[in-house]
Amino acid sequence: MLTDDGTAVVLRIDRAGLEMRDVRGQVSWVEWPDLKTVAPIDGSQTDEAPTLRSFAETWNRLDEDARAEALFRLAVVQEVATGYRHGHPELRLPGEPSELFDPALGSSLTVRCRRMAERLNHEMETGRRSSMSAPVSVRTVHVWFTLWRANGLIGLVDGRRAKRIEVFSTLPLAWREAAREVVAAFDGDVSTVNLREVRRRVKVRLRDAGQDLQVPDRAASRYVSHLMSTRGATTRAQRSNKLRGVSGTASFPAMVPGQVVAIDVTRSDVMVWCPVREGACSVEIISAMDLATRVILALRVVPMSADAHDASMLMYDVMRPFSQLVEGTDVSDWAWAGAPRQIEFYADADDAEPDCSGVEVTCPRTCRNLRVAPGLQGEHMVPGVRPAAVRADHGSIFVSQVFRELLARFGIDLPLSRTRRPIDNGILERYHETLQRGLQQLPGYKGRNPSQRGRVVGLDGSHRDEPLLTAPELEQFLRRWIVLDYHRTPHTGLHLPGAERVDLRPIDLFDALLKVTGRLHVPQRPDLIYDFLPVRWGTVGQSGVELSGLVYDSPVLDGLRAVPVGTFRAEDRAMPFFYDPHDVTRVWIRHPESERIMAVPWRKAHMTQAPMTETLVQHVRGAVRLRQGHPRLSSTVAEDEIIAELGSLLEGVAPKSWRKRVSAARMRHETARHDHTEAEAAMTVADMVTEHPAPSPTQPRGDDTFSIWADSWPFEASDREA
Repeated sequence: MLTDDGTAVVLRIDRAGLEMRDVRGQVSWVEWPDLKTVAPIDGSQTDEAPTLRSFAETWNRLDEDARAEALFRLAVVQEVATGYRHGHPELRLPGEPSELFDPALGSSLTVRCRRMAERLNHEMETGRRSSMSAPVSVRTVHVWFTLWRANGLIGLVDGRRAKRIEVFSTLPLAWREAAREVVAAFDGDVSTVNLREVRRRVKVRLRDAGQDLQVPDRAASRYVSHLMSTRGATTRAQRSNKLRGVSGTASFPAMVPGQVVAIDVTRSDVMVWCPVREGACSVEIISAMDLATRVILALRVVPMSADAHDASMLMYDVMRPFSQLVEGTDVSDWAWAGAPRQIEFYADADDAEPDCSGVEVTCPRTCRNLRVAPGLQGEHMVPGVRPAAVRADHGSIFVSQVFRELLARFGIDLPLSRTRRPIDNGILERYHETLQRGLQQLPGYKGRNPSQRGRVVGLDGSHRDEPLLTAPELEQFLRRWIVLDYHRTPHTGLHLPGAERVDLRPIDLFDALLKVTGRLHVPQRPDLIYDFLPVRWGTVGQSGVELSGLVYDSPVLDGLRAVPVGTFRAEDRAMPFFYDPHDVTRVWIRHPESERIMAVPWRKAHMTQAPMTETLVQHVRGAVRLRQGHPRLSSTVAEDEIIAELGSLLEGVAPKSWRKRVSAARMRHETARHDHTEAEAAMTVADMVTEHPAPSPTQPRGDDTFSIWADSWPFEASDREA
């Protein structure tokens, strides 16, 4: 059995206890209540070994490596002291006692320690002692012997290991939990403090909780130091450790189209015209790039600063294939395949004849072919993909709960760049420099930094000779520039593996890789946008449903005003509504009977033309509460005050500080209106096709793996003919 002095041999057992002899030859009696078991440290499945209870409590607090190291040293010391590795003649191994270490032969302790050091070093050099990381000197063996003779087996435990494990266990559990809560507040947002201040905050927290705990100063200091070291010594390290919790868990080489998509936001270096502010203002450009081919899958111009819903709508564009038509000098804007004004249907890929006069682009969802002329004239495709991973930096919009839940809904990983390391997303950062080639063609260009800025750029009157573009016009220009310039410009970093080194254009490489990988499955439905909206739960009553202080009602809610508990979720009568933070004048519901998306308008939406975004409404509601002096207003009073307040803002009566908010709200609201109008038009066409089915075979179902809802879109060519 194992004791605090090393190995012991049991001499006699009876019902009261047992008699044992230790390595020193001393015989002692131990009663059964004083015994306990310890787990073996060699990984075997044998029964636990008996030991003294007082020693077991100390021994079990050590980790496996510390115990294994102490037992190795014990075997060395016991062989030097007795000539037997396990310390007893009854436990002798073949060849024991060795003439090198048998004390009966008269060798001094120093000689035996020297012989042991020589044996250990020889075994390490020949590979028979792989557990040793460094040679052992005679002095080291002698020190082990001295420590064992003075303190027993615990004396052979490495002091650093013993302190780290044994000291923390002396602290009460409540004190350790309070310390962890205090240290958890250091996430990079607040300034770090010294260890003494951390301990003071722990005491305050415990005192407020009604606990007065006395802890050893040395142990408490070591534990706080340990927590702060794992948290990070600087605010930068603390921020990095915090953000690891939202980073991705897989690595992707970006070898095929759509595997990894990089997204980022950059400030536009072109001033745009703002009708609300009646002057120039700055905007941001949020882009998504397929890293394997450098194709720009989506782009949006958004107000400063971009929010999480802007990033969600960018992912909505990533999954939609677009096309652009060039006829003479007329260039169309990007058109989604689901928009009625650009619905085009093509033969299946298997039935299409090769056409060497142009580039063949495969529609990602339906695998239909679209011929693109080699010149600027004709149809140009912008593919849609469902990414396996999205590469982004640690911007608040990308690590927000809204964006992460959206990616999780589609099974998309989020590998984040390291903090303050823009080179991790260097391909998209380099694209921002390439974007200058397009921005410099526009009026109001202000340069990359103040040193490049003209003296009158952005000042009143500077745009009179050269009118500025509005934000929608800037977005339209950039989309055209991407399709007709960027996608058609050879890149020095794009080459086909195994072929002659020729610089390829992004759209050519995408087409070439797509022929290798096959079609890309992307959910395409006319109501796809609602998969990208957050869901709010509300209970429908006789007067409608109240969400975020606004009441929504419509005849489409008839039959849903008194549903039983558990109809939509088990705990209550609430039902899910799709909510657009950029257009709160309405919400949407998927009717449980027809499975169609239906809009439920705000009951007072007809009384105002203000850009009703969630952010602007919250600001107005806060101003109303301050003026009324009540923290809580009824929904009717709040709605009336919001209408009056927003009406005065649009009339120019509002302070100058409000104009920036109203300008951003109008831009976001108009974009949301355009997106929903496009989806509503697509759903109308889908309903027309459904009501008049063709006699041809039934169309295939959508890709249910990545989509929550119903059929695919676009429909078959035969359906359109019908």
